[in-house]
Amino acid sequence: MRGMNIKWWVSTGAAAALSGAAAQALGVPGAWLVAALVVAVIAGLLRPDHPKVSLPFLSAAQAVIGTMLGSVFQPGVLPAITGHLPELAGILVVTIGVSLLSGLVIGRASPVSRESATLGTLPGGASAMISMSIDAGADTRTVALMQYLRVVIVVLSASVVARVLAGPALSNISSGPGAPGSSAPALWPGYVLAPVVAIVGSWAGRKLRLPTGAFLGPIILALLCSAFNLFTPVWPAVVPQIAYVVMGFYVGFLFDKESLLQARKLIPLMIANTVFLIAVCAATGLLFARIVGASPLTGYLATSPGGMDSIAVIAIGGGADISLVLSVQTLRLFAIVFTGPWIARAVITHARHRAAK
Repeated sequence: MRGMNIKWWVSTGAAAALSGAAAQALGVPGAWLVAALVVAVIAGLLRPDHPKVSLPFLSAAQAVIGTMLGSVFQPGVLPAITGHLPELAGILVVTIGVSLLSGLVIGRASPVSRESATLGTLPGGASAMISMSIDAGADTRTVALMQYLRVVIVVLSASVVARVLAGPALSNISSGPGAPGSSAPALWPGYVLAPVVAIVGSWAGRKLRLPTGAFLGPIILALLCSAFNLFTPVWPAVVPQIAYVVMGFYVGFLFDKESLLQARKLIPLMIANTVFLIAVCAATGLLFARIVGASPLTGYLATSPGGMDSIAVIAIGGGADISLVLSVQTLRLFAIVFTGPWIARAVITHARHRAAK
């Protein structure tokens, strides 16, 4: 973090930590990243120079978040997945197809680039899409705004729908810490080997030239460790929060007055896109529930486009089939995380070919 005053960084980090803890207590989805992003926007605008997060810090944060996402996979969801593969495949096709269509519409109806609109509309985990946007040539600011605006709307609407469908028996709903995998069993091998997974996975991802290798490499390695019941990578409680703060700082410091004005103009279009995506996913979820014999609430939450950790809490409180909800959400998360970089690359290549004509 070049040339910046250490006291300024310490005070800004402390403000982000306090804001993150408060946002988590209030149940804000992605509390730590969102709080750090807001603090960074304000702090950056108050400085005459332009602060930046250096690449090593950013890569470390990507590796930590990638390890957490990979550890989300639990072998226990496999029966629910294998028992409904055709239906799940249909959900994935519809969700990804509608998301790409939405991105195309936003890319044409606004000054947002197609690659930014594509990553901003894919419901594959907000932190995952933001991380991908860094290496994909997209506007990370726009992707972050689109992703977290969608997550907030989705979680709020899911809470309302759950109360309607589940009735008064619904228990108190509050979002979790916003860190996938943070509730994994606290076994010592997971703590000891999580840094190894992050470092080796990041190194392998770069060597294999995976798109966003520092992010996808740890995801793949952590997923394999969990899938084969070797161990579940687990970070000490403070590490995920630090990673989210670093990522939030990176995105927040990209904003300036002009980009904030542009973002304000895009919000109505983004809200309309999110409502449309929720409606399509809800229709798909209700059809899925009827086919597999699940409750309407289970179908709705299983296909809800975003905020997997918050959706899981709502599912538990509403009495939905949590294994089915998590299996659909997990499968979609990894499908979009692994296809997202290639989709973004294809969109970028297509856009460049059109521009060259």
